[in-house]
Amino acid sequence: LGQGSRSGTSVAWVSRPPPVLGSSRVPRPNLSATMSGGYLHLTGEESMLRTQRQQAVHSARWALGCFAAVVVAFTVGRQTVPSVNIGAPVQMAGDAPWSPWVPGLFQPVLQPAFLNEPLAKSAVRRFDMYLMTKAAFATPSVKTLNVEQWLAPDFLYETVGFATSRTPRGWCESGEEDEFRRTFNESVFSQMLFLGTDDMASTTSYGSVFWGNDLLGVLAPNDWVYFRVADFYAARKISPVAAQLYYNFMIIDFADLFRRVGRPVLPPAPLPEGLVLTAAANDGVPAPLSVVAKAQDAATALKVAKAALQEDWIGSGAGAGTKQWRSHWHSNLTFYGPGGIGRAHGTEQYRQYVLEPFRAAFDDRSLDTNIFGCEGNYCGAFGELSGRHVGPWLGLEASGKILAIRFAIQWRVVDGLVQEGWALFDIPAVFKQLDLDFFAMAAAARPQIHS
Repeated sequence: LGQGSRSGTSVAWVSRPPPVLGSSRVPRPNLSATMSGGYLHLTGEESMLRTQRQQAVHSARWALGCFAAVVVAFTVGRQTVPSVNIGAPVQMAGDAPWSPWVPGLFQPVLQPAFLNEPLAKSAVRRFDMYLMTKAAFATPSVKTLNVEQWLAPDFLYETVGFATSRTPRGWCESGEEDEFRRTFNESVFSQMLFLGTDDMASTTSYGSVFWGNDLLGVLAPNDWVYFRVADFYAARKISPVAAQLYYNFMIIDFADLFRRVGRPVLPPAPLPEGLVLTAAANDGVPAPLSVVAKAQDAATALKVAKAALQEDWIGSGAGAGTKQWRSHWHSNLTFYGPGGIGRAHGTEQYRQYVLEPFRAAFDDRSLDTNIFGCEGNYCGAFGELSGRHVGPWLGLEASGKILAIRFAIQWRVVDGLVQEGWALFDIPAVFKQLDLDFFAMAAAARPQIHS
């Protein structure tokens, strides 16, 4: 692997030709032996020389075959296709192997159970493995060359708090990736959910990080902290067996993070805050394991999840629509909300402390979904809720303004009902629309003892 000058970087492969066969360095056997019964009788030395010659021919053929495979892999792996809309049609999970090996770049060694994952999920898995094991030790140029295997040339990265970045190089050198590593000197992430199809993927994880440098104006506690994070990805195929990510939205539960370090911005939630768990099922961790999800009814899960999103958050009023939303939630549901909302158990807590406050606070609600997909009975949606702010919500008094709230929600569907839900909202952006700086408020908050 070498670097040249193609748009700043390039990759070159150098191969030495195989040894010339039949040269004077390879002695020819004496073929003057006598013939008997139609067979050629060779001496021991002649037989050994013939065997050596045959082995040399086989070795040369093998080397030429490997070189041809490398050329094909490079050609296929660098294909691109035109950009498409983030809001592409929903697609169910498919089965396909990953793209051919690319020499010189990081290639993760996967468990056999991961080899036939849906294309977008497979791209995210390899991308994440590189970030977790190699990226911290790579120069920006080397990092860019590696992530270009999984990020499309028009890659767009949007997040909460950190800067938006475009292109793989922009993400590596000046986006959230660079700032994040400066702020959190050490980090370990544990995925709880990881679902995907051929054109989308989504994760929910928690990070255990050492917060050693100031973050968005908030003083570093110089200690290990915990926070929850969700990602949504949109992907496009670059070949029948490979996909690249062209969009990623990442959201951190900043409300809970600042509460944990004693700088709360939101009033205490009426429900327990902080604890978020993976699925209460033996579907793998993170859930779902694709080989397990294949046996589940993705079409039914998609129908139920769409109803949950539409009827719960759009509905027809604070007290109306009760029968509708209860029709798709399990009586023993668990809903993991963000900081300021908390964790609800059962339909009554979910109705009273999650849905009713939101519906009472926003009239004329509408929904714009950008990414939506299901793998087996696990579904995820990313988009934007909008409504006229007519009542208090999360400590914010009614403003009369039309507010937009980005959301990242995931569901686990069992027997046609939602058993578990996970949701994060872009609360700092809501503050910004009301001319309030969420991060400045956290920085100015008087440090408290937190739980």
